[in-house]
Amino acid sequence: MRKLYAVVCFALFSGAYQAQETLPYYQQYLLDGDFLFNPAQYGKTDDVHVNANYQKQYSSFSESPNVQSVGLHANIFDRVGAGLSVFRDQNGPISAGGITLGASYFIPISDEGTRKDQFSFGTSVTAYNMNFDYTKLNTDSPNDPLLSGENSIFMMYANFGLAATYKNIFAGASVNDIALSNDEAIVNNYEPSPIKIFLNLGYDWEITDGIIITPSALMKLDTNSSLMLDGNLMGTVATDFNRFSAGASFRYVQNRFDNQTLSIAPVVKVNLNKIMIGATYNIGLSDIAEYGGNSFMIGLGYNFDNFINVRGYRY
Repeated sequence: MRKLYAVVCFALFSGAYQAQETLPYYQQYLLDGDFLFNPAQYGKTDDVHVNANYQKQYSSFSESPNVQSVGLHANIFDRVGAGLSVFRDQNGPISAGGITLGASYFIPISDEGTRKDQFSFGTSVTAYNMNFDYTKLNTDSPNDPLLSGENSIFMMYANFGLAATYKNIFAGASVNDIALSNDEAIVNNYEPSPIKIFLNLGYDWEITDGIIITPSALMKLDTNSSLMLDGNLMGTVATDFNRFSAGASFRYVQNRFDNQTLSIAPVVKVNLNKIMIGATYNIGLSDIAEYGGNSFMIGLGYNFDNFINVRGYRY
């Protein structure tokens, strides 16, 4: 019985943690998925951009966590952008999903008449649901009262963001997962997500015509006193219509109890005219990676001509 209680309590704890995560954060932002976490990025180009990602964690486990997301965003009117995304997160008996919808506004900050130098702000709302499937637990006492509790959580969250690009410098800040429902510390034994703050900064260093080096950093803070820090270095060879990028991302995580280096991830991204294909392979540097294996992400994107706002962006 003690083993059963331990398993169930661990599962429920994991479920609550996943409920707090909304869309788990990996390297989506390096595969054109930065709008998934910062609504100020909606409509940052003149195209209708569609982006899809698949992430597989701990590949040695038979039912290891996996996350899928699909989103699109575009400039929809003058300087107004909008975006929509959905995701699904499966982790053994725990399944979660959500949909996010939001808008942004852009302000040019130079007189060049291009969208390379601009400032934007945006907001979005996320509807999130998590389910726990008790039937997937292998137990000796299937009629135990702990296995008949509530198995679904629904939450609403608000997100806000800022972003800017100027003379090849790019930066952003966003505040995510501000609870709009069940916003007290604990409601019916459920705790809302910790509020997350994302800060990023980078520079596109054009060494020569068609060759670009991009160092960047991203920091994630939350109200649970945890810190995640990414350091990235990408190199790009570009022509008028195509780009090939390769590099690596190093991730470090610290919380109130401990700190550890999580992973180093090689990154490859190819842009063929309007198509983007990218991948990362996360090499785990923590102890669990020895047993669970590494993880990987595949990204796919496409830029459609803007059929929503044919008139175009207003400078």
